[in-house]
Amino acid sequence: MKKLIATSMAVLIAAPAFAGGRAYEQETTSFLGWDILPYVSLRGGATYGNLNYNYNGEQESVSQNLYQARAALGLSLYEKTRLEIEGSFFTKGNAKKSFGDAENIGVSSKNIELMANAYLDLWHFRYIQPFAGIGAGMAFIDTQAADSSKDGTKLSLMGTLGLAMPFGCFDVEIAARYNYIDVESGMHNFSGDVGIRYMF
Repeated sequence: MKKLIATSMAVLIAAPAFAGGRAYEQETTSFLGWDILPYVSLRGGATYGNLNYNYNGEQESVSQNLYQARAALGLSLYEKTRLEIEGSFFTKGNAKKSFGDAENIGVSSKNIELMANAYLDLWHFRYIQPFAGIGAGMAFIDTQAADSSKDGTKLSLMGTLGLAMPFGCFDVEIAARYNYIDVESGMHNFSGDVGIRYMF
């Protein structure tokens, strides 16, 4: 986790140097009639996870509290739409649950995701920009309960609602996210995060 935080801070410090200090409007490049603005984004927050886990012939809902870090590379198109590739990293989730006669079984999960996201700016205000987004990708997830371990690559889907506050060449973002992972009988993550998006 310390390495992840150190890397994130380094990118945050270095990113403005690449932006060159020019105004937002001057950064756009026209391609096939679209104004394109590349960006990098770093986000961090907390997640409430709910995993429907099968063990000992029983299914139980296991709740876990996680922390998350997200890093994305993307393109802003015509100041209305954004397309990006995002990597998401979650801390290990741990909880105890009883499955029938098996009591106080430790259940854990480790998860890394690679997502393709699309965002749409809903309205245009001077200081606040609401947006909505959807995403799909892969979750590299490992779940464990007692002596049972399962890992693999699973489908991951995400929906997002948020607000962006522009400050020249970068935006501050606040977002709420719902993330579904097709593992076991379904994993549901409800997340909130804050991020900084630098535009080049």
